[in-house]
Amino acid sequence: MVRELSPIAWGGVIIVLVVVGLPWWQQHLTPHTLAFDLIPCVVLLLSVSMAHRFRQPFYSYLGLMLLVLYPFHVGTLGIEGSLRLSTYDLYLLIALNMLWLPARPATLLYLTAWVGFLIAQILLMQQLSWHWLSSIMPVSNRELPWLYLGLLPAFRYGQRLLEGKSDHLMPLVLGGMLWLVNTWPMPWPGHMLMYTGMSFILLLGVFDNAYSQAFRDGLTGLPARRTLDGDMLNCGRQVHVAMIDVDHFKEFNDGFGHNTGDDVLRLVAKKLRRVKGARAYRYGGEEFTLVYRNHTPEEVERSLDALRQSIETLPLLVSDDRLVERRELLMMRNADKRELQKTQITVSLGSAQRHGLHEEMSIVFKRADQALYRAKQNGRNCVVMG
Repeated sequence: MVRELSPIAWGGVIIVLVVVGLPWWQQHLTPHTLAFDLIPCVVLLLSVSMAHRFRQPFYSYLGLMLLVLYPFHVGTLGIEGSLRLSTYDLYLLIALNMLWLPARPATLLYLTAWVGFLIAQILLMQQLSWHWLSSIMPVSNRELPWLYLGLLPAFRYGQRLLEGKSDHLMPLVLGGMLWLVNTWPMPWPGHMLMYTGMSFILLLGVFDNAYSQAFRDGLTGLPARRTLDGDMLNCGRQVHVAMIDVDHFKEFNDGFGHNTGDDVLRLVAKKLRRVKGARAYRYGGEEFTLVYRNHTPEEVERSLDALRQSIETLPLLVSDDRLVERRELLMMRNADKRELQKTQITVSLGSAQRHGLHEEMSIVFKRADQALYRAKQNGRNCVVMG
């Protein structure tokens, strides 16, 4: 959760640095220097190119939107003579386009079309100006669109959050910062610094997502095999490695479907993540790994057996090729409940302890694998210490 909420911390740091340090920046930067005003453009272009390279279309479209709108917040890029938008126009453009961010793959064709779509809106707003509201909205309500900037991206993010996704926090944070840029008439270089901060937040978000794609398992959210290999390079002397395998997983997949199998893997990962004193990894397929540091063999065995029992006693209900969660069960009709299939899963666990720094971790993993094999030979659903 800390990683998912990190854009909020980044945004807070940028706002504090700009607001508190604005007098210092004014003293040490040459006013209205084109080189400084172009810094956000360079960083945004870098963010868009990196997002495109790492297959992150959402950030590619978001970065292009910021890049197209940036010249309207500074007065030194040479467009103010031909194009000029009111504050209200910018509020509406930012709010609506954050809501409309495309979900399509960020091919060069779609990115070009997105830029064209943004420019077409700007030209339309330039022609209509804000006078088009005069006939339908009283002057006293003319500031209502200010709320759109925060509410619309927040609505979209809230929807995704209810679906278990948190990737739409970035437009919420950047939308709040843009609202501050529009609302507060900051002297130079306030707007430039805020946009520079937003550009770097976007770039950090791109690299953070790229790190997750490389080192985290996309299905379960656990650290992936590559992370485990890196962590084992310097893991210390007193280490226990436990290998966990979901029993008869292939038969479960064949009987209930691959979607249900994926739900089971996510459920097991959730259980592993809650094991105290250990770090969980997705090893591959239906296999997982727990790494204990500074624990005795007795403590590890008790922990693994408690984990085994918690999974064994977990009631699973299957409907339409997926697991039914408890909150869904409360909302189901009795007729639908009677059609649910009841099942359960078990896991086999094998553990091995490192015998000093001289022993290679590859040997420890091999012994843990052998212990896991013995657990399967013993009838599965048990713990074997190697």
